[in-house]
Amino acid sequence: MRLPSLLACLLVQGAVMAQPPAPSRLAPVRLGRMEVWALQDGRISLEASLLKDIAPADARRMLGGKDAASTPVNAFLVRMPGKTILVDAGMGSVPGEDSGHLEAQLAAAGVAPSEVDLILITHFHFDHVGGLVKPDGTRAFPKATLLVPRSEHRFWFQDPSRLPERLRGRTAILQAKFSPYETAGAFKTFEDGEELAPGLRAVVAHGHTGGHTVYAFASEGRELWCVGDLIHFGAVQFERPEVGVSFDVEGGAAVQIRRELFRRAAQSKTVLAGAHLPALVRIDAKGAGYAAVDVTPTR
Repeated sequence: MRLPSLLACLLVQGAVMAQPPAPSRLAPVRLGRMEVWALQDGRISLEASLLKDIAPADARRMLGGKDAASTPVNAFLVRMPGKTILVDAGMGSVPGEDSGHLEAQLAAAGVAPSEVDLILITHFHFDHVGGLVKPDGTRAFPKATLLVPRSEHRFWFQDPSRLPERLRGRTAILQAKFSPYETAGAFKTFEDGEELAPGLRAVVAHGHTGGHTVYAFASEGRELWCVGDLIHFGAVQFERPEVGVSFDVEGGAAVQIRRELFRRAAQSKTVLAGAHLPALVRIDAKGAGYAAVDVTPTR
């Protein structure tokens, strides 16, 4: 079944995969005094034809001979001393689709929605904000403050006529997700590069959208970067970081920031948490690109 047209226009292409069994218990990755869980809210299929600046035959080979990649939609839970933080909120429950598993995933990590203190949004595509509210329109996280990049908020709301035509008309959808938090006084914006809390800062990563942001966590010399949509096709873009996707708003900028952040992450052995990667990884330089090493603990 295809997503409803209103959601399909927000970049999901192809059929979704079968629903996975409910998890029993999720084990965290421990970095310093942080605990980190990848929470898979759903799955989508991304067509190889979305890739740019790569020969179709090369893309198909790197995807194991397939014309599409079965791709997770992840949020990330980070527990630091005194704070429980959710990065992105998944796509939410879409009837007939493999989605809306965030609350079950939180339970598998041993956390109730009411325990989340902060929600950080990397950018405003539907598969990152869809789970902010319940089907009845109320807050899914009743005690959390929602923090969003001011540059991303301006990109979508300042003057919708300046948006690419395919993105116009989506502000009403976004506003419905944000309004319950605004009404509760729990919606805040921040400036590019701002330190949001001890051991947590925002990193400018514009290109995929006008205000796309990476969140850098640090504890006892260990770093975690929640990179949002810095990368979509792990099987391709680690080895070939110059390869973009057609729905990046500024493709050149997206490639440039991916190259720079990958370079820094490889040097610092930073753990990367990608919204569309199957695991938490660190990366090592390999030729002109990088090789990803899974750091997710076995269950």
